[in-house]
Amino acid sequence: MKINFSKLGVLEQGSLEFADLTIICGENNTGKTYITYLVYCLLKTWKQLINIDIRTEIKQLIEQGSIDIDLDEKIVKNWNKLSSQTVERFHENFPDMLAASGLLFENLKLDVELNLDLSWHQKEFKKEIRSGGGILLLSMQKDENSTILKLAAPKQENSKSISLSSLDDFIEEELFKIVLGDTIPDVFIASTERTGATTFRKQLNLATSNLVDLLSQVQKDGEKSLTPHKLINAVYGSKDYAQPVKDNVIFINQLPDNSSKLSSLLEQYPKLLESFESIVGGKYSTNKEGVTIFQPKGTSLKLGLGEVSSSVRSLLIVWYWLRYYAKESNMLIVDEPELNLHPSNQRRFARFLADLVNYGVKVFITTHSDYIIKEFNTLIMLNNLNDEQFSTFNKKYKDYNRENKLDTSKIALYMTREELIKLPEFSSRVKRKILKRAEINSSFGIEAISFDETINEMNAIQDTIYYEIEDDK
Repeated sequence: MKINFSKLGVLEQGSLEFADLTIICGENNTGKTYITYLVYCLLKTWKQLINIDIRTEIKQLIEQGSIDIDLDEKIVKNWNKLSSQTVERFHENFPDMLAASGLLFENLKLDVELNLDLSWHQKEFKKEIRSGGGILLLSMQKDENSTILKLAAPKQENSKSISLSSLDDFIEEELFKIVLGDTIPDVFIASTERTGATTFRKQLNLATSNLVDLLSQVQKDGEKSLTPHKLINAVYGSKDYAQPVKDNVIFINQLPDNSSKLSSLLEQYPKLLESFESIVGGKYSTNKEGVTIFQPKGTSLKLGLGEVSSSVRSLLIVWYWLRYYAKESNMLIVDEPELNLHPSNQRRFARFLADLVNYGVKVFITTHSDYIIKEFNTLIMLNNLNDEQFSTFNKKYKDYNRENKLDTSKIALYMTREELIKLPEFSSRVKRKILKRAEINSSFGIEAISFDETINEMNAIQDTIYYEIEDDK
């Protein structure tokens, strides 16, 4: 996926193309959060916003009891039009997703280049929907190396009660799951507000708070004032928080308990959890009553979330995603992974992210941390060592393993910077904030210009002070 934009908040323009590891660097207030939220919201809502008309097919299904839908004919051949319409719908809804005034994005221009991955052709798909009594209501099947989805809805005595619109929505959603499953990754975000969301999770139970407000208003205005639209809006329609923050709050208020199944990623790579728990310094657990505690490694202490460090609260959301939800082909977005972490743990977190990338998870981060970038550089340089050289290196630095290595072909680095650019409405070049792709050297790694400029300036200041003192002696 490639996203081209202009007038995105404070950012004048930019292009962003995802890699296995995508990194956004830049100073404060240069638009990194806008880019992160744009990426998250676009991936999160694409399958809901895309739309096709299958009313004719649904009518035939109900009348005939079965029907075949050629997914190539219905979706792939119309992809450019469908994609363009989806971007338009997203553009209209984006300000609400960010709980922002429409004026902030009134001049936003957005273009999304999304090429379909056709590997779904080779995959088999089967799904059945049954009633509470076990009666088959709908079956869906696609054979391997086929584009034909076969649907069957056995006639029931109460078949007239089947809602055409609900069947339409469900089947359409399944069609896009099949076709877009390898194109649009399932995305999870750890926003910069994750620590606060963990600390105040009960107070920030958005649905409960909204429902209390709604019921108070109903008590005042009378029961007839309560409509389905108001009820749905109360649960899902709060505009007090941006969608990523809201999703984090909902996630934290619904943490799985200890009996829940491990994620498919951990079943395949169990050492990932050990790696992460070495960063957090212990493990979390949630009981069936929804009480979450943290147990520091090597102790019998069981601490409530109000008793733990800010780093433990900051890492909770990623730990639960990793333990119960993570799978290959997911995308993990972490806004400022360095939050509340000591430099040594920032380095460990960088190695953990590299492991995720090498195990098939796409990672997208924004960062101010020179430690994280420099650790990525180390992992890039490790990729140049052969097995014998790595063994020699590893005898001295035992924290590294072969899975930590990073190939530059898997990485894309972007900087938010202020530069002189040419715009059509001005006769001369003007200074504006832009998103710019940076070079990555396979021998030395990432060149993070803004970090290097700051470090060089600090070194120059200290040199000046030192030599001033020396000259006075």
